[in-house]
Amino acid sequence: MSTALLARDPDLSRLLDDGYDVALQAGHLIVRHIPYVTQARSIGYGFLAYPVTVSGDRLVSGTDHRIWFGGSAPCDEHGRPLPLANPEARAITDGLQAQFMLSSKPGPAGYPDEYTKVTAYARIIADQAQAIDQAVTPTPGAAWQEVDDDSPFAYRDTATSRAGLAVVNRRYRGHHIVIVGLGGSGSYILDQVAKTEVDTIRLIDGDTFDNHNAFRAPGAPTLETLRSRPNKATYFASRYSHMHRRITPCEQYLDEDNLTLLEAATFVFLASDDAAGKPAVMDWLEAHDVPFIDVGMGIEEIDGRLSGLLRVTTSLPGRRAPVRGRIPTPAPERDAYARNIQTADLNALNAILAVNRWKLYADAAAEGFATYSLITNEIANEDLP
Repeated sequence: MSTALLARDPDLSRLLDDGYDVALQAGHLIVRHIPYVTQARSIGYGFLAYPVTVSGDRLVSGTDHRIWFGGSAPCDEHGRPLPLANPEARAITDGLQAQFMLSSKPGPAGYPDEYTKVTAYARIIADQAQAIDQAVTPTPGAAWQEVDDDSPFAYRDTATSRAGLAVVNRRYRGHHIVIVGLGGSGSYILDQVAKTEVDTIRLIDGDTFDNHNAFRAPGAPTLETLRSRPNKATYFASRYSHMHRRITPCEQYLDEDNLTLLEAATFVFLASDDAAGKPAVMDWLEAHDVPFIDVGMGIEEIDGRLSGLLRVTTSLPGRRAPVRGRIPTPAPERDAYARNIQTADLNALNAILAVNRWKLYADAAAEGFATYSLITNEIANEDLP
């Protein structure tokens, strides 16, 4: 059952954030994975359920303080049946039946809300199980919860809901992101974009993922993975698809012959070290009014220390011409991209600066060109009219 409705109801959203495994089914609120003590003093797992009424996107219980329990007789830590558990069968759904009615009324007014009611009963049952095994819990976490079908995530984003930013995060819906180049900074861009609700993410890179990539990218690949030399786009798509369900790899270098790979993109990150191929890509993006960010770094060793600049250049419709002059293309005699030193922390910082420019943060500068200087530890912003 989808948790989309649950996430919109304040009380039930709190249950999801706490990590309860909650579902709405057949007119009942069902809370699964509740640990309890059996008469044999073993640990079992049952469920709590009670009938509810949905009004719009809110829950109206319309019931009293009672709740039903599915499982064998719930007991205290010594194996004695709990007095509040009364044998009373109730059909919850086809194939799902509760065996006991639980009755614990906190006062004349009953429970003030659904969250308090569920957590009170869960505590009564689970506390006895935890007295035997402290590791058991009625809140197994978001991994146990089902997500609504239109969510791009494989499991619930409790970080956003806990922060109260669900409405803000929904603004990423409808976006189709393309990341070109996954060797260093591009992989860190993916690491951040995959944690947003964008509809799709397309990864474009024709190169293999090798040892040197492992030391400037997020994660820790196994030796066996490196020996297999997977394609970069495919490798990262397989890793981040565990979180974001709509990541598509393209095992190709992007050039003037396959620019159709950019079709449907609403935003593009250019993180490729192929400076020679960028003009054709930028021409296509500008012609199709697609905004993009190009990242790059120029790092060199001087007397045993690294110095240089990280660069983030933002190209938006109506502000194209000044941007093109700030994106390097190689001179025939020297390709700086091929010689640049790259380290994981600088790749990550370059990516974070780019993603922050793209995301929905307050931005008074609206800069088109930003650089970070290692030697001065300063960020310089420049508006490109």
